[in-house]
Amino acid sequence: MADLTVLGIGNILMQDEGVGVRLLEEIQQRRTWPESIEFVDGGAGGLNLLNVIESAQKMVVFDAAEMKLAPGEFRIITPAQVVDEPMDHRISMHDEPLTETLKLCEQFSHRPDTIKILVVQPASIDFGTKLTPTIKAVFDKLADAAQKLVEQVAQIE
Repeated sequence: MADLTVLGIGNILMQDEGVGVRLLEEIQQRRTWPESIEFVDGGAGGLNLLNVIESAQKMVVFDAAEMKLAPGEFRIITPAQVVDEPMDHRISMHDEPLTETLKLCEQFSHRPDTIKILVVQPASIDFGTKLTPTIKAVFDKLADAAQKLVEQVAQIE
């Protein structure tokens, strides 16, 4: 079992919606990480992440979200700071937000004590497999922040 699970969430077929997965891929390649850190591509998220979250001791999540900020800006938040979308905006039951999945884990099993979420404001979530030029322009800055966050939570240099 890993001491820290790093989870990238996002649909890589919808431009900047996939930034969480792209950040995961980038920082995983930047250095040699201790075996105590597990990197997980969570895809579009949802209830299929229950097992990943339940088995995590500590967790860092990378994701995109509408925060009414300038595209490319990011925040590091906790689950308590997340505001969920109303149910009528969801496409299916597989479209569960991370906070709902975390609540289910807490209610029925285990939820990590430490969860930090790096959330990026997307420029576009239209169909397309590439990040927008706006997000590409700040991607190195985002990856630096993501790497620093993982190192802080894992307590490594």
